[in-house]
Amino acid sequence: MFSLLADIAYPEIIRSVMAGGSAAVTSYFWFVRSRRESPRLEMYQLGNFRASLRSKPDTEGVKRLCLSQIDTGGVLIANNSTRQNSVLRFDCYLEHQGNRIKGDWGYTGEDKPPWNVGPETTIAFSPACFFEVPEDYEVPEDLEFRVELVTVSGKRFGETLTLQTPTS
Repeated sequence: MFSLLADIAYPEIIRSVMAGGSAAVTSYFWFVRSRRESPRLEMYQLGNFRASLRSKPDTEGVKRLCLSQIDTGGVLIANNSTRQNSVLRFDCYLEHQGNRIKGDWGYTGEDKPPWNVGPETTIAFSPACFFEVPEDYEVPEDLEFRVELVTVSGKRFGETLTLQTPTS
């Protein structure tokens, strides 16, 4: 009797284990695929920025800080997704004395937004950021500012950039 019960239960156990293993493998591959299909943009700084300060004649106590690329195409946008992504614009931010200053954006050269970044490809662009800073502001050598890409879906992808191209 016991051997008859074992003969009946044994194939059911094997089928259950195989079905569970198949479901686990399928779930894993769908998870990996869906992760590759979700929007994932990254920025890499390839060139140096130049900083210039100009007084604003119409506003007292304020200067305009301009951060622009020395050479065109100094920032690379990489699309690490299997789907195309479109960047509508970018936002610029500068930290100064514990305050976050939102700046105006622009570009150098002819690379005007919007930008379409194909699946698993890259494009280069030349951002320019403009900030209103206090009149006594001095540009530090290790200046850092943040650039955030804004996509069609509203998702943001940001990176901290510096005046000098990072060495690593």
